[in-house]
Amino acid sequence: MSFNTFVMLLLGAAIIFGPILARNQIRQKSRPRKRRPRNRQAPPARPIQPPHVPQQQPVRPAKPAKPNQAQTRAILQRRLGVQWEAEQQRLRARVLEQERKIAARMRQAQQQRDFEELTGLHSQSRQAADLAYATMDSARNTEQAISDSIRDTHRHIDADRARGGRQVPTLRAVLDGLHLDRAAIQAHRERYLQDVQRLNRATGELRDAINANCGEKGRRWYQALMARTAARREGKR
Repeated sequence: MSFNTFVMLLLGAAIIFGPILARNQIRQKSRPRKRRPRNRQAPPARPIQPPHVPQQQPVRPAKPAKPNQAQTRAILQRRLGVQWEAEQQRLRARVLEQERKIAARMRQAQQQRDFEELTGLHSQSRQAADLAYATMDSARNTEQAISDSIRDTHRHIDADRARGGRQVPTLRAVLDGLHLDRAAIQAHRERYLQDVQRLNRATGELRDAINANCGEKGRRWYQALMARTAARREGKR
């Protein structure tokens, strides 16, 4: 084979197989290179935690509803006595009556000619309010005693629950009764106090009317009254 013939064969082979080799090289370059996995140690497994279960708190029954008027009267008679409850009714009626008298008199004209009447009405109203306040001490003391019993009963319930709770239903019934009694006395005291406070406001308006409408006599009476009130407050300090 001559040299020229050999060269011609090489050129022909290059023409035929050149494009094929080029395509294969492009394919190999376009393929992503596979990375060898690294030998990494797996993290230690975390211990499995038990699911959190919230601790159940003991369910306390709702407090009993506020007692009605008949229940309140029966509780007052049982806790403070029948005579005390009857005296409360009488004093409350007196307080309300004095409030009505003051309101009616303040609506009338010509107050200047009625100094004796107005000062007498003022004195009666103050006496009614003072008696009403004094009788409420027994109710306050009884209410405090019931509150102490409620706290003691709660402690007994907690202690009995630790021993198995056999007496808890009975103690709960006692607790409900104590709450009902306290609610009755609280309702009575609040209503009674509102009545007395209204009477005190009306008595104050009557006092000011005497000072303004009863001349020199009314003004001297007013100044003496205010001086006694200030001295009494100073003595309580």
